[in-house]
Amino acid sequence: MRSKRLLLAAPGLALAAAAVAVALEVPSAGRLQGALQAGVGVILMWAVAVAVQLRYPDRPLGRLLFVLAGIYAIPLLVSSPDPLLYTLARAARPAVEVLLIWVMLAFPSGRLQGRREMFLVWAAALDVLLLWVPGMMLSPNISLPGVYVYCHPDCPRNVLFVADWPEAARALHIAFRAVGAAIYVATAAVLIDRLRQASSLMRRTLAPVVVASLTRILAMAAFLVTGGNTLAITLTLWAVPLAIALGLLRGRLYTAKVLQRVVGGLQTRPDMHALRDVMATALGDASLAVAYWMKDAERWVNADGEVMALPYPTAEKGRAVTLVQDAERRPLAALIHDVALLEEPMLLDAVAGTVKVALESQRMDVELAATRAKAIEAVEEERHRIERDLHDGAQQRLIALRMKLSVASRLLDTDARRLAPLLEELGADVETAMKELREFSRGIAPPVLVEQGLAGALKDAAQRAAIPTRVEIEDVGRLNRGIECAVYFCCLEALQNAAKHAGPTATARLALRRDRDTLRFSVSDDGSQPLGAGQAHSIHRRGGP
Repeated sequence: MRSKRLLLAAPGLALAAAAVAVALEVPSAGRLQGALQAGVGVILMWAVAVAVQLRYPDRPLGRLLFVLAGIYAIPLLVSSPDPLLYTLARAARPAVEVLLIWVMLAFPSGRLQGRREMFLVWAAALDVLLLWVPGMMLSPNISLPGVYVYCHPDCPRNVLFVADWPEAARALHIAFRAVGAAIYVATAAVLIDRLRQASSLMRRTLAPVVVASLTRILAMAAFLVTGGNTLAITLTLWAVPLAIALGLLRGRLYTAKVLQRVVGGLQTRPDMHALRDVMATALGDASLAVAYWMKDAERWVNADGEVMALPYPTAEKGRAVTLVQDAERRPLAALIHDVALLEEPMLLDAVAGTVKVALESQRMDVELAATRAKAIEAVEEERHRIERDLHDGAQQRLIALRMKLSVASRLLDTDARRLAPLLEELGADVETAMKELREFSRGIAPPVLVEQGLAGALKDAAQRAAIPTRVEIEDVGRLNRGIECAVYFCCLEALQNAAKHAGPTATARLALRRDRDTLRFSVSDDGSQPLGAGQAHSIHRRGGP
């Protein structure tokens, strides 16, 4: 780092030495004072540029300050007796003001924020190109005073001179001064407006630069109107890079204070809502929201597990997003904040890095809560399934037992010989019902369905039906467990309905077949009573059973 700092500082020192040497080419008290002022100005601006570039290498501000320091050294050639160097220095002098306006409007990032800032910079550049330079071309001598100009009235000739139109030159220079003063006033208004709308950190960073810029603007406006007080021009020019350094330092101190508050808040082990409050207070954004990334569900949720939509990747309605990622750059959480905080990326990164572990812990809590809620929902669904299976399976079997007992009661008086085999059948049915009840109590499908598949289970159901049942069942193979259970219990329900409503002499028909990706089944009866006669039940499932 030290070698890099020296490498960046060397050109500035050389540039300052060269400028001083040129200024002292013709020694005098005024030239000596001007040379010292110029050398200090170049070194000061270059030093601030080096510091900004090393501290914020990703910002254009450092490079912009390097260019400003280099352009500032060119007007120092105005002390040279050489006509070419003198003319170049006088022509380039207003370019310093153009770059200075650019720096003031682009601080702290070095990038112009909007159209009005770009308009002012372009207006300043066009003021120089269309009014100042053409005015120089229409006069053999440059009559306007300037900083570090000590040669009046015996200045070197103007090498840009084309035609002697003094009135036109004077008009252009008056227009140059008027437009320049208006640009400075507009620049001051923009800076004041930015300071008024800035966040807490941005105000601390901007305030010194705005004060120095306003002082510089007033000095330049007075100079353009009166043409005097060049010392104020020099001092206020120095004030701008010093204010930039002070503003960045204040911003860093504020960032450190913010992080201190965040760390202090984390010591209390805040919950999800309290953690949001800690970050919101630290960043000065009461509207701050935190979203957590659920990997399994692939969605963003808030602290309560509710799905959130992010204004990402672009800012929407004044809101922006800063992602917090783990070591493998996978998303952990997202800070949804005021778009103004995008001007303070280092503060956002610092806060996000500080609370990363806490956010990861909170995200795991959100995932655990979501998993718990999902488990409760699954248990509830399973409870309803068991209730449904009991109703469609064991309950229907018990209804069949009750009907058989009724038949047995009648046989006891009319035909006792047929009672014995029926009682044996009832005993077997009771054993089967008890077995199914035990299995259903564990939420397990009927054993016959598990062991023999859908075709075997339906054949068994037909044999145990309360009315004679003819089967037309094909071997459909093993299917999805949910589908097998649904079809099995649907057929049991249909057989029970036929037994209850078709009449004592009715018979039933149970059919099952598979046609590629369609499973077809039906239950019908030939009963004569209104609810049973000709009644058929069928469900077609498409899309692969």
